[in-house]
Amino acid sequence: MNDYITYCNNTQALVAELQVKAPELIHLDEQTGKATFLVPKTPTVRNGAETLALVRDIDGTLLQLAEQFDHLEVLGTYEEVFADPAKREIYDRVYDQTPRTVHGPDGETLTYTPPEKFGVIA
Repeated sequence: MNDYITYCNNTQALVAELQVKAPELIHLDEQTGKATFLVPKTPTVRNGAETLALVRDIDGTLLQLAEQFDHLEVLGTYEEVFADPAKREIYDRVYDQTPRTVHGPDGETLTYTPPEKFGVIA
């Protein structure tokens, strides 16, 4: 069992692909049209149409499965992504780690810096 960072360059296109090639991996809410991916994963990190998710590959089939889709790429484990400049560029482009100013419960100004790794599964 491994956790992999997956990259999607166009979520709507991936949903359309899944509906045709692997409908068992997706659920579309009939009322809202919202897609739910039926795989063990963290919440999706989004920047425009691009997304990242940390997916748990329980049975060792994720890499082969991802090869079926034009809009899904398995970037690798955190170690693999951080060691490869091209993959790290994608990761940094989609997952914004810029410090943010937020207001605390008593009105104080705080700075929140997102962690280097998003959504680590325990």
